[in-house]
Amino acid sequence: MRVFPSDNKKIVIKVSTNMITDGVAEIYLDKVQAFVKEVADLIHEGYSVIIVSSGAIGCGLAKLGLKTRPKEYKKLQALASVGQIHLMSLYQQEFNRYNLHIGQILLSADDTRDSTRKSNVRNTLEVLLEKGIVPIINENDSVAIEELSYGDNDTLSALVSILLYVDLLIILTDVEGLFDKNPKIHADAKIIRQVDKISEDLDKVVEDIDGDITFGGMKSKIQAVKKATIVGIPAIITSFNNENLLKRLLNGEELGTYFIAQK
Repeated sequence: MRVFPSDNKKIVIKVSTNMITDGVAEIYLDKVQAFVKEVADLIHEGYSVIIVSSGAIGCGLAKLGLKTRPKEYKKLQALASVGQIHLMSLYQQEFNRYNLHIGQILLSADDTRDSTRKSNVRNTLEVLLEKGIVPIINENDSVAIEELSYGDNDTLSALVSILLYVDLLIILTDVEGLFDKNPKIHADAKIIRQVDKISEDLDKVVEDIDGDITFGGMKSKIQAVKKATIVGIPAIITSFNNENLLKRLLNGEELGTYFIAQK
């Protein structure tokens, strides 16, 4: 059974684009509703939850009825500006059901590199949590240039976890966890339930499928987890396909892949 620290009960949850939308025409409202309910339940039980959410570009694609993700950076930025409004409206609509407010924070890579900005981000997050407001963080895709971008929200979720030194990082994706082979193309793939330490051998196991809608596959998630675990923060990669997933994870149930924090 997995055991997590319980002093602060502070968690970062990273939400993938595939949890929010198919990136073409459909917003997965049922999944968003189920996720928000579970987060609200945790907050009402005394947990502090920070959400790092992808999905702005996917929502922009869905909102504008586009079927493929453009490759030009400026078009992606424009899509993000459209989709970010829709994404936040969706979150606030659902959190309203549980009398919870959200606070939006858009970050670029400089915000976690510069010491003054880093301190400002930490202070803002701490005040939001003290007031019972749910911080929802996303990369500032609409203005970030490539040199000042994280590359993906997996990396951002790890950096936010380290910034607040949380008790646990949960990365939600469209597969159950880390497999010994890519389960999307290998029928005999087996899930790895626990990783004691991320080694070079593990990197050889990881395979990715490039998608038209999402950016960052299992490789980026493993690198994000490595950043967190190396400073003492445990992490879990799993899919949001189990009822009461978050509570079950925090109760120590062996779902997904668990990455042990390094001493």
